[in-house]
Amino acid sequence: MKFASLASAGIGVLCASSVAAAIDPLVIKGSKWFNSKTGEQFFFKGVAYQPRTGLTSNNPDPLADVAGCKRDVAVFKELGINSIRVYEVDYTNSHDECMKMLEDAGIYLLLDMPSPQYSINRNEPHWDHDLMSHWQAKVDKFADYPNLAAWIAGNEVANDVDTTPSAAFVKAALRDMKAYIKAKGLSTPVGYADNDDPKIRMNLINFFNCGDDDTARADFYGINTYRWCGDKSDFKTSGYEDITKNMTDYSIPSLLTEYGCNLVRPRTFSEIKSLYGPDMQDTFSGGIMYEYTEEDNKYGIVKVSYGDSKVEKNDDFDNFKKALEAAQPKGVKMDSYKPSGKPSTCPKASSVWHVKSDVLPPTPSQARCQCMMDSLGCTFKNEKLSASEGKQVGEIIGSICGQTSCDAISTDTTKGTYGDYSACDSFQRAAWAINKNYENQRGAVCEAGDIGTKIVSSPKQSDASKCLSMKDDLGQAGSSSSNNNNDSNDSDSDDDSNGQGSQNGSSDEDDDAPEDATSGASSAAVQLSAVAVAAAAVGVLAF
Repeated sequence: MKFASLASAGIGVLCASSVAAAIDPLVIKGSKWFNSKTGEQFFFKGVAYQPRTGLTSNNPDPLADVAGCKRDVAVFKELGINSIRVYEVDYTNSHDECMKMLEDAGIYLLLDMPSPQYSINRNEPHWDHDLMSHWQAKVDKFADYPNLAAWIAGNEVANDVDTTPSAAFVKAALRDMKAYIKAKGLSTPVGYADNDDPKIRMNLINFFNCGDDDTARADFYGINTYRWCGDKSDFKTSGYEDITKNMTDYSIPSLLTEYGCNLVRPRTFSEIKSLYGPDMQDTFSGGIMYEYTEEDNKYGIVKVSYGDSKVEKNDDFDNFKKALEAAQPKGVKMDSYKPSGKPSTCPKASSVWHVKSDVLPPTPSQARCQCMMDSLGCTFKNEKLSASEGKQVGEIIGSICGQTSCDAISTDTTKGTYGDYSACDSFQRAAWAINKNYENQRGAVCEAGDIGTKIVSSPKQSDASKCLSMKDDLGQAGSSSSNNNNDSNDSDSDDDSNGQGSQNGSSDEDDDAPEDATSGASSAAVQLSAVAVAAAAVGVLAF
């Protein structure tokens, strides 16, 4: 991968291949992106690309559809875009042909790390070995493509006050994936995209860019916004002025990772003039229009179908093309640019922010969790559970943890506490719970309803305390999760302020936004205890 993050004190470019690429590497310096060869500031002029019409597989992957890429890359060149954002791919497929076509066309890729099957659920957030290993596999598959511009570690995961606990897990995932990428000798940036919710947006913006540990901070920040609707909107009345003010002193790059309100059609994309003009060019690095293909949600500029070479353009296509052609942002030269921004101040835990920002969930450790499983005197007879068993065991665990302490498998983001085995998967946490009940019954009862269990008379690991010293999945030395990393000098005092700057001119701007496909449903939960194991049982415990 050819990408480097540049500090103001020095500039470097990391090349992943000795083979000359058809596209120049991008670099980040301060709050801006640059072309590393020309030194010109880079602005994303892109579209969201996730065709769904005619799909016959449960694993959508437009970058493995060679016929579709041939059809659409030609249209991309006609539009004059320089980037696409893709939400879902199947990393087991080959993407060489499509990525080469995009590279030859001068088009960079922004790729989401999660997928619907492997994402942090906003309702019951968790970050474990299974999720991390799938994200790592995706990184491995795309690492050598020179036009991979960046990764997005989460898309609108926390989308209201009740789901803010999920932000802690996303930031932990971002931290661990940045470390994994760095360990591979790469420097592809990793960022986050929010949903522009008025009650939590400034807390999210600050949270992902706060703390003394730069490896735990996002490399860039994306905003999905649908405030500007039709020609009656303008920079001020749409709230775009407020968005820009909020990001003016931000120390990392920001861009619109989705835009394009469809309440008024055909869309004229009048916001592009502001996005790539004097209103926003000094603050934002461009954006990604949502979306390329017309689907059921009616945001597309063309109609296409899998397996069909036909492209049907609508009025939105011509309007977008015209608006983009007129966009000529004036940037700065990399050599003359002197970044002055500093990391943000972490938001305090409050009634609208259910996260102690200076403590993040632990890095997953398969070794620790397996060691714990090897220490149990009572566990499940089978290594997998059916859907019905998963539901039943969830109810049992909820009952057990209502009668005894399950701190070892519990989390409380508001207090910043994460149990020693809280990063184990749901099956492992459930096994820990039934063993806890077994120990409380002094070995008299090893059961989980109708689900098969077994007594292990001589566990492989006789001293469970040794499990805490096991290395995590990044090879770091183990320790008790109660001694988690501190990401900043944040206070835990309660503050009813939501940390926002300028308010949006419209209170319901999010109603027209497309539904996020990679996150779970809303939840009012703040403490994610073992009861969360119960809630996750059907979806995670069933294999």
